[in-house]
Amino acid sequence: MSDFLGGPAMGSRRTWLSRRTWLTRSAIFAASGWTLLELDLASPVGCAEAGEPESFSLVADASKTLFRVRVEMDVEGNANVPRNALVSKESASQSPIRSKSVLDWEERILGFAQDRTVVAAERHYHEATSEGTVGKSSRRVELKKNSRYLLVRREDPKWLLYGLESYLTGEELDLLEIPASSLAIDGLLPTKPVRVGEKYRPEKEVLAKLLSLASVNESDLTGEINAIDEETAKIHLTGKVQGSVSGVPTTIDVVGKLVFERKSMTCSWLALAIREQREIGKSEPGFDVAATIKMIRKPLETPDRLSSIPPVTPMGTIPEDRLYCELTSSAVGFSVLMDRRWKLMADAAGASMMRMIADDRGIAQCDIRPAGAMAAGTQLTMQALVADVKQSLGKRFGELLESREEVNESGLRVLRVTAQGAVEGVPVQWVFMHFSDDSGRRLLATMTVGGSDLDSFAGADVQFSASLRFVPTDEEKTDVASSGSKAKIK
Repeated sequence: MSDFLGGPAMGSRRTWLSRRTWLTRSAIFAASGWTLLELDLASPVGCAEAGEPESFSLVADASKTLFRVRVEMDVEGNANVPRNALVSKESASQSPIRSKSVLDWEERILGFAQDRTVVAAERHYHEATSEGTVGKSSRRVELKKNSRYLLVRREDPKWLLYGLESYLTGEELDLLEIPASSLAIDGLLPTKPVRVGEKYRPEKEVLAKLLSLASVNESDLTGEINAIDEETAKIHLTGKVQGSVSGVPTTIDVVGKLVFERKSMTCSWLALAIREQREIGKSEPGFDVAATIKMIRKPLETPDRLSSIPPVTPMGTIPEDRLYCELTSSAVGFSVLMDRRWKLMADAAGASMMRMIADDRGIAQCDIRPAGAMAAGTQLTMQALVADVKQSLGKRFGELLESREEVNESGLRVLRVTAQGAVEGVPVQWVFMHFSDDSGRRLLATMTVGGSDLDSFAGADVQFSASLRFVPTDEEKTDVASSGSKAKIK
């Protein structure tokens, strides 16, 4: 494979399929006999020459804001998947993970904080794909063409990627969230003049941004100046980082190499071997994975696909709707736009389940199931739905708060009933939503939220009912394909 930077090829396409849900969105270290030092981290530079000055300043050129970046990742390990939707660590099962990803983009830095760390950028993705297996299931994800242009913002404690004209799916968000941010790579450089052989410690805040962590609690990760010549400086990285993501503890062992081009004053090469062990969270599996990550980064004089004129720096509040995520059930047959706290936890024929999670705390749950089709032109009445609600809640039912009938953005008829009650003395609110179209197809969604979480939940049921649309199920797609094959045979 030729290298778009004009240098040595990056080697075989060793990539990492989505990082969080890689695991779902993802160790095989013990099973495979690997050690971190055995992983291929060869860099495209030569050895240092003798006779160099005793100390050097390795400072990135802040005036360079336009780059081409390519990342290849390869991951292998185990995901620890709960056996039930309520996430019991004791009842988790292991599912083998293998995945590869390639991401190739150009980016322009748009804004810096007072400490000169990057807080805003724009990107155009030339390529963004991942493929692999989770257990016995194959999976391939590719970034949609209308989502190739994205803005990136640092809103502590995370990087936020969003489009101006499209919404990212949950799988696309996982694909793009990699544990090696090109916008934080310059922070790995030493902040003071250094000599060959000297060691230093990158700051915890830099490591959190680089590894896409919410926070770093402890770190002994050390950078060591291995070699410096007139053209390059080579830095060896090694150590352990303990942090968290969305309130879930994680431990990352790191071995890596960083190359700094002295003439262009640019970090041009980063290779990392990572072993990450993460506990099971409320919305995602835990995992134990080993991964290699290779990044090549080159300054550009002019953009290829980005506009020649930078946009106005997007430093204001991000519009709320831009951070919606498209969640799609191929088993039940629906798609909905929700804020990114919602995760599709289960999707099987006859039932799907979503949960609203904030800092690993469950706020609400939504169960969606198909209802038996009615004759074309007939509809369920509000009185019948209210009666069904009271019957299903039984002794838990307290009072009816609201009943509403409307037509949503997709033209579906929606009946929405809100009831209040208690479970074992704890106040609970339920929102029942019945969706139907003129063909007689129906879905029933039930949202459940504790009384203490109503402020966080506020508006979720309205957004759900307004944005839900029917999509073909896997079974329907199979039937269509089968019908097409039979037609060809005839």
